[in-house]
Amino acid sequence: MKHLTVLLKKEWLEAGRSYKLLWLPVVFMLLGMLQPLVYYYMPQILQMMDGLPEGLELNLPAYSAEDAMASTLTGQFDQLGLLILVISMMGLIITDKNNGMLTFISTRNTTLTEYLIGKWIGQAAILAVAIAAGFMMSALYTSFLYHAVPISRLAAGLAVYYVWCLFILTVTLTLGALLSRVSAVAVLSIVLLLTMKTVTGLGAGFQSFNPAFLSNHAVNLIVAGEVLPHFVLTAVLTFVLIAMLLLLSKTYLSRKELPSM
Repeated sequence: MKHLTVLLKKEWLEAGRSYKLLWLPVVFMLLGMLQPLVYYYMPQILQMMDGLPEGLELNLPAYSAEDAMASTLTGQFDQLGLLILVISMMGLIITDKNNGMLTFISTRNTTLTEYLIGKWIGQAAILAVAIAAGFMMSALYTSFLYHAVPISRLAAGLAVYYVWCLFILTVTLTLGALLSRVSAVAVLSIVLLLTMKTVTGLGAGFQSFNPAFLSNHAVNLIVAGEVLPHFVLTAVLTFVLIAMLLLLSKTYLSRKELPSM
């Protein structure tokens, strides 16, 4: 793993040149501030729209600060945020394959294991910055509009949610290793991940085996201060799947003839 530091520097250099270190956190900060604002000003928004029939009253539920923070994850990060993450990572490995960079790196006595781990850790760090920035922005607006949610709940919920984000990253990178078209990676990643997220609403009977259910655990941590049943099983299985997907990527790339520069 002696080349891992160099590969990590390469990831951060490329992210800086593409302004990813700037625009990805900014996008998630905008998503983070949007949800508490929408929750708080929803009655005024509906009145301004003037779309209700005369005499009809709409009684909205009383939202709490915990509801606003939880909805930031489920309403913003798990929907538009998921799409943005996939789009930001869909071409990482394909670009290196197609322009010959992966072949060049392999000739520098760098193993595929080092390459994939470097790519994964580098993107995981960028993802952590973006998710944390967006979540902190949401917490700031929520504390201003409602009240402050205990920092221990927010930290625990964010940590659990980040594991789900690592799975999103791994799925996208793996499909990038297996496929040769960026569009195919984007479509398959989005369909697969959104399907996994959608089935979390079908009941908790089989969700222990669904990494997307970590988002539900994170929400429950923020709202109630505790995880749902079978959290440890879901978390362990998610890390196992991450390791298996990275191994699949390495095995496939080692057997595939890659273009040279």
